[in-house]
Amino acid sequence: MSCEIPPDHELVAFFEAEPVVLHPDTPWAYNTLDFRTLRGDIEVRCHIVSSYGDITTCLILSGREIAKFELRGAEALRLVVNQDQEALVVSFPQALRLDNFALQLKPRVWAAWGNRTF
Repeated sequence: MSCEIPPDHELVAFFEAEPVVLHPDTPWAYNTLDFRTLRGDIEVRCHIVSSYGDITTCLILSGREIAKFELRGAEALRLVVNQDQEALVVSFPQALRLDNFALQLKPRVWAAWGNRTF
């Protein structure tokens, strides 16, 4: 299952970093991307394999992993940007009956999936 993702430049703007790309000559929509960004003491790592709909997000505080989200079978990854926040939202096919996952980097790092927030 292929996962719809935002354009390359929008992902770079959200993470404020270029990803490590597994296959540099392959479009990002069919590639494996590793983003890393630092917000204060929190390092955010996001591993995206859009061709399979797999997204793994880790939040690391002072060198210790405090949360890890392993998402499989995602349908779409989109950016929600307004005057108060920027968030990366992962949605799933209706048949999976899974809530959306959201990762916010500004104005603070925040992650939520269903009724769990970190």
